[in-house]
Amino acid sequence: MEHKRINDFDILFKKGKGDACPACVILHGYGASYNDLAPLHSYLDKEEAFDWYFVDAPFSVDIGMGMKGKAWFPIDMMRLQMLLQAGKFEEAFASNEPSGLQEITQSMVALLQAIKSPGQELILGGFSQGSMVSTSVKMSRPELVDALMLLSSTVYNSERFKEFGKSFKDLPIFQSHGMFDPVLPFNMAQRLYATLNEHTDDISFESFEGGHEIPMAVIQKASAFLRRFS
Repeated sequence: MEHKRINDFDILFKKGKGDACPACVILHGYGASYNDLAPLHSYLDKEEAFDWYFVDAPFSVDIGMGMKGKAWFPIDMMRLQMLLQAGKFEEAFASNEPSGLQEITQSMVALLQAIKSPGQELILGGFSQGSMVSTSVKMSRPELVDALMLLSSTVYNSERFKEFGKSFKDLPIFQSHGMFDPVLPFNMAQRLYATLNEHTDDISFESFEGGHEIPMAVIQKASAFLRRFS
């Protein structure tokens, strides 16, 4: 993979075979980096049919033990854990627009405009916080995104999903979530699925007995989803 700098974003890029490959843009989770998900391309795309863009989030965050990670927008992790323990997760995201989400959404829109060629299909995917940015981008500029991969995602700002739900009309979507996810509760992933399913029947929801992760079974299902576009 090669490093690219596009619109002030650091990107790990892997060119597919051929001159007119679909683009697959992947956004990592909170506290991670573009290095974390980059190895997935060899499992998801063995035929090398896609141009892969693994994007590094712009903000540095403390993840403990003196280590730093990256984030798309700030999250008060202590407050989030307290709400989870109190069974009040909806107060964290579902009823609110996360601070900084609109700003990073506009930056990501500009990045996708720089990446996407005329007539090229673009699949936008993300894990956890990266998947929240992905749905926000789709609601902001639906014409830029031809399919979504939402790995361990959640609903946020329910009113925005109601207002802009038509952005997901007939959209191919792959969604996965662990039933014992300690970070983003499974029931909120189910709520996201129900919300999206109101606008598209082309959505698959893959649950698994696990936590906040991407197991091999999900990778295999996601690979099958991507083959539709290769």
